[in-house]
Parts: sequence; C-alpha cells; structure tokens
Amino acid sequence: MISASIENFIRMFNWDIITRMYGSSHNSVIGFLSSEWIKKSSDNSVLDGAPSPFVGRGRKGQKNADILLCKGDKPFIVVEVETTVAKYLEKIDSIAAYMENTKDYNGIGFGLLVMLNYTNGENKYKHNWHDAKEYAVSKDIPIAFVSIEKRKADLGDTVLDQLKKRNEYYPWETSSIDYWVYGSDKKIIEGNLLKRRIEKS
Repeated sequence: MISASIENFIRMFNWDIITRMYGSSHNSVIGFLSSEWIKKSSDNSVLDGAPSPFVGRGRKGQKNADILLCKGDKPFIVVEVETTVAKYLEKIDSIAAYMENTKDYNGIGFGLLVMLNYTNGENKYKHNWHDAKEYAVSKDIPIAFVSIEKRKADLGDTVLDQLKKRNEYYPWETSSIDYWVYGSDKKIIEGNLLKRRIEKS
C-alpha cells in the first residue's frame, strides 16, 4: 500500500481520545483501535491476539501480534503496541513476518506499530526514532509508526489524582501523538495526530 493511502487510514482514527487514557495505556490503546475500526464499517472485524505467522512449527518461536484489523474476509492491518524501546525492532520483525506470509495472511495492506513513550521517565521508555525508522526502511514493508508521548502530570489532591499517585504508570498524560509512514512507493510521510498539541503549562 502506498504511503498516502496508509496516512489516510491512520488519520481516520480519533486519536484525541487517547488524551483521556492514563497509566501504561497498552490495553486501552488496543481497545481504542479495535472499537474505532469496528465503528468504521459493518464489514470490519478484529482478531485479538493474532494467530502466529509461523504456521506448523508448534509453540516454540511463535510470536503473536496484538491485533489484526480485518476487512471483509481478509486481514488488513497487523498491529503491535509497545512501551519498551528495546523491543521496537523485534516488533517490526513481527509485523514483517505477517506481511511475508502471503499464503495465510493474504490481504494485509500494512503494519502499524504504536509506540508509548514516557518523555521524562526512564531511558528504557524513550524511543530512538532514527534507529526504528532506518530498520523499518531496511525491511522494505509498508508500515506506519504512531508515537504517543507522555509526560509526568502535575497532580493535585482530588480523589482521582490520589489514585493516580498509587501506581507508577498512572501519573502519565499524553502530550503529543506523531506519525511516520513508509509505503510500498518508498515515500516517507510524517505528521501530528492531535487536533491541538498539548503544551506543558
């Protein structure tokens, strides 16, 4: 799928909703993508815990993408959601494996890697766009990255704020959502997915 078409699909989702999700948001983002996709068409469906692209090899070495967004009777978008930088390249490999298995996964148009990053947190949560982009281009597959950056919120004394303080993930709030697309036409497109960028006060 060419870059402009991938960008159009990415921009169909109402990403502003994510600004109201707190914590690690891994499961919430998967739920968001699933429900947004299903709402788009009665022909759309979701496979949660996508069957491994390595068919017939037993459980050893099998990896499963988070979800497959399906269109009609075929898979259409393979999705990985990841918080740890060290696993980004592994997730790109996972997406590539699905796209390369055209026998069992005929119909996949592109892969989507959603990166959840904590901008003023530990280094293991701070992604390196450059390395991930270079690796994706080397795989030469249609793929999109969505980077959801989070920052430590200034919490007050409300009941909800006190609950957020009880877990290391909860105090984080979305500050920006950016995307990067590499299509079959080898064109790169970048942009922002929030209607308004949220600035630190």
